[in-house]
Amino acid sequence: MRKEARSKVKYLGAGMLLLASALSISYGAIAQDVKSVLTPQALWAIKRVDNPAVSPDQKQLAFTVQTWSVEKNRAHNQIWLMDAQGNQQRRLTTADASDSAPVWSPDSSRIAFTSRRSDDEAPALYIMRLDGGEAEKVLELPYGVINPQWLPDGKGLIVGTNAIPALKGQWRAEDLAAMKQEIKRRRENKMTAKVTEDRVYRFFDHWLTDELSSHLLQFDLQTKVLKDLTPFSKSLFSSSGAFDYQVSPDGHTLALSLNTIPAPHQETDNNDILLISLAGASGASGASGDRAVKNITIENRGNDTAPGFSADGKSLYYMRTNTPIYDGSSAKLWRYDLSTEKNTAVTDARDFAIAEFQVSKINHQLWMAAEDQGEISIFSSRSDGSQFERVIRDGGITKLKQTANQLFFLRSTFDRPNEIYTLDFKTKALRQLTHFNDDFMAKFKLGKVEAYNFKGANDEIVQGWLILPPDYDKSKTYPLLQLMHGGPHTMVGNAFNFRWNAHVMAAPGYIVSWVNRHGSTGFGEQFARSINHQWGEKPTQDILRSNDYLLQKMPNIDTKRIAAAGASYGGYLAAWLAGHTDRFATIVDHAGVNDFIAQYGSDSTNYSFEVTLGGNPWSNPDVMQKNNPMSYAKNFKTPMLLTHGEIDYRVPYVNSTALYGVLQGMKIPSRLVIFPNENHWILSPQNAIHWHWEVQSWLQRYIGGTPTLSQPKFN
Repeated sequence: MRKEARSKVKYLGAGMLLLASALSISYGAIAQDVKSVLTPQALWAIKRVDNPAVSPDQKQLAFTVQTWSVEKNRAHNQIWLMDAQGNQQRRLTTADASDSAPVWSPDSSRIAFTSRRSDDEAPALYIMRLDGGEAEKVLELPYGVINPQWLPDGKGLIVGTNAIPALKGQWRAEDLAAMKQEIKRRRENKMTAKVTEDRVYRFFDHWLTDELSSHLLQFDLQTKVLKDLTPFSKSLFSSSGAFDYQVSPDGHTLALSLNTIPAPHQETDNNDILLISLAGASGASGASGDRAVKNITIENRGNDTAPGFSADGKSLYYMRTNTPIYDGSSAKLWRYDLSTEKNTAVTDARDFAIAEFQVSKINHQLWMAAEDQGEISIFSSRSDGSQFERVIRDGGITKLKQTANQLFFLRSTFDRPNEIYTLDFKTKALRQLTHFNDDFMAKFKLGKVEAYNFKGANDEIVQGWLILPPDYDKSKTYPLLQLMHGGPHTMVGNAFNFRWNAHVMAAPGYIVSWVNRHGSTGFGEQFARSINHQWGEKPTQDILRSNDYLLQKMPNIDTKRIAAAGASYGGYLAAWLAGHTDRFATIVDHAGVNDFIAQYGSDSTNYSFEVTLGGNPWSNPDVMQKNNPMSYAKNFKTPMLLTHGEIDYRVPYVNSTALYGVLQGMKIPSRLVIFPNENHWILSPQNAIHWHWEVQSWLQRYIGGTPTLSQPKFN
């Protein structure tokens, strides 16, 4: 560390660092002579490894590494390469840009990727040869290039994009120019009204009122000609903007998952799998009876997603949820036989929600990942689901990719961010291939993490995580911070989190608990669905019983210094607790579903209320209000910190301003923090650091502790 930097670092206690807020100091700067606690600033110095892609010759992997600049408040991605054993790691792209979605050419000689460089107005398609040279921009589209995939012959690619239906024409140069001109006109228009008659008109942080349509285009590398494979599309494939598809091994068929419910979307989304003939699609009208387009999951009212062909192209596997509205039901793996045209369940008999899968090139063996009792497990089975077995249960595992002999994936734990690992099919040996953050994470002292079980609601066994503060001393007294996860149907797993990091939460000197209360996934479908029509009751019992268990297990917890904090559904639970108990010294509520009438202004999630809550404002309103935190305002007395992003359309920020107004009217100590340019999550570095300062400062006021950062001051 430079001398002038050292002078701006203040030590707190035994090695605890208070990192200065001045931007002249790198937020990743850590003292070399003493281990530090993990701070909010340090999270932004961690390199984020993602998107592993295996070359067709199975000799190399491409992947992305994302780094962040707090000063510039932005990130950039670079593509890296290594061999299948993790050796010869090198950076492939070096531009100051965000290079994403690397995909290998069939001959393994080139990598296509998307990037927004120099004068690119939207992400364009680039191709880079591995034998040298610069990346070449081969395609730019008005609304950008999304999720490119190579055709098996290597002569072209399929790309996703959006369009203005009236202007897409034949996708010639003049059509694209006209569309770009209209985009510019809309951007500069002084009239900014958003108008709709659809039920679903926003998603997460953006409006869906521009009347765009999604398309998959076949792009010929030699002629540069674009062919529309989905001319029938009149709207977005999904409100999320996803392009979920795969090309068959022979290049003759494309499987696409899209929402088949037309506007005005008075019914909930229903993603179906369409098979599109690449040979006949160019002249297809797109009508449901057209030979070139076939809906193979029309009988299922729930979502069918993530299509993936077997190596021989005879089978198509996909994920299926049977319920139209997500209520904690488990996603299962299904198979479609292209010769018999029959759909068959593969994992229906297994009480696991399959998160992702890979089809091995050998005997159609399946490799699957699923949440499993607070960890992620990898399972294997035969193609029909028989011989289903757990291969490994370890940490947070995602992004499965396979070769003939190995399975590659990302793995993280509470203590370590994602790196790429490999699992040998024969020996089942697990090995870490990348080590981008080993040295950096070694600079931090982290508290012990352990799982614990206790009797929760209905005396059922509930699992939680206990995270101790650094330098924990059982002879000393500590506050307890109960974290409450969102969803409600998600799981707190043994994985590294950049938004709510357990070690960062514990660093000020708190014992932290994070409970997989009723409604959590990974503990069976019945457990996940058990809170429907009673969102607050069982989870509240779980949290309070967790407190009781920990107080008995750890008598050094100060009973007068216990706090709770949650986001989204966890924020709902925070507001619910405020109306049902006074056992917490303070509560932190981020983006909470605090009022059900306000929540009807949400995006597509407002569909779920009738099912999950058992009522709505026009039918059984008493049942709905029974589950509404605001119905218990007369019991509020706990001081609360409320934080929210203003462009949060998933949980509109009026949920927090309304609750704040009630608390202020009742003269209950409360603080409101709104981020005008953030969505459901606080994603930009400077705002995220400030959010942590607000939380740490508020908690210090009511339960003590030593904050790990001073008030940030940004230019």
